[in-house]
Amino acid sequence: MKAAVIRKYGGPDTFRIEEVPERGPKAGEIKVRNVATSINPIDFKARKGYLFVVSGFRFPKILGADFAGVVEACGAGVRNFKPGDEVYGFTAAAGGKGALAESLCCKASVASAKPTSLDFEQAAALPLAASTAYRALTKEGGLTAGMRVLVVGATGGVGHFAVQIARISGAHVTGVCRSSGESAARELGCIDVIAYDRTDFRRSGQTFDLIFDAAGKYGFGACRALLTAQGTYVTTIPGPSIMLRRVLTASASGRKARFVAANSNDRDLSLMRQWCDEGRLKPLIDAVFPLEETRQAFERAESGRTRGKVVIRTGETSGSVGKAE
Repeated sequence: MKAAVIRKYGGPDTFRIEEVPERGPKAGEIKVRNVATSINPIDFKARKGYLFVVSGFRFPKILGADFAGVVEACGAGVRNFKPGDEVYGFTAAAGGKGALAESLCCKASVASAKPTSLDFEQAAALPLAASTAYRALTKEGGLTAGMRVLVVGATGGVGHFAVQIARISGAHVTGVCRSSGESAARELGCIDVIAYDRTDFRRSGQTFDLIFDAAGKYGFGACRALLTAQGTYVTTIPGPSIMLRRVLTASASGRKARFVAANSNDRDLSLMRQWCDEGRLKPLIDAVFPLEETRQAFERAESGRTRGKVVIRTGETSGSVGKAE
């Protein structure tokens, strides 16, 4: 099969398109003919070597967490899928057995039926980012109807899903994004928008029940004053400071600090599928690249100026939702 491979840690130029051996599914696994994947921050952190404790130094590696494709074969014990099923999900790709390839084998437990309303490229944009947003808001943030929610990075890969999920839950959403993305943020569901290149949202004078730093650029200390007395701050970036604050605020009343870690499971992905098929949740795709242009796709994703997700086409598909710019 064809795959985007790295043989050392480094920048986007480390990717090489190579023919690599395929393998069959082990017990409890499915083999997926992969049609598309999308880029998440964990992918370029893994490529840079930031996750070497997990990924190690054995090469070559195939990165990529999100996948959307068709089941080709099922390993022993798999009962919930059969060849021909359209599936999507995400893997723990830091170890180097990911979705930047024409096929992959993964545990059946990390996959779910693909939303019928989405094509493969759209579906590939969904799994990790939408699951992260959902868990950040509901599991860590305690999201309920009527809450005042601030989403930092409202038009980003995770943030644009967070805005929509918060609105589905009946929250009043304020988004923080670049001024060029204001209209997109409102289309996603933001009631109010703060353009960070014109106004420092930390000096807005507003308070929120829940702040989700989907961009991972601001700490609890910087946002604490914007929280209501029992408000919660959630970030996508774990670190010593936020982990300590999580422990210190775990049982105490008052403002809380949390970080989110998503895992791929059918329960969450089925809910995302339901919302998509009802027309309530839609992936925003910035650009689509072929597998041969993986380097260019990562350069765009890492530019910090994308809206939504950058998708990579890894196999044959009946249609396209965008094109590389």
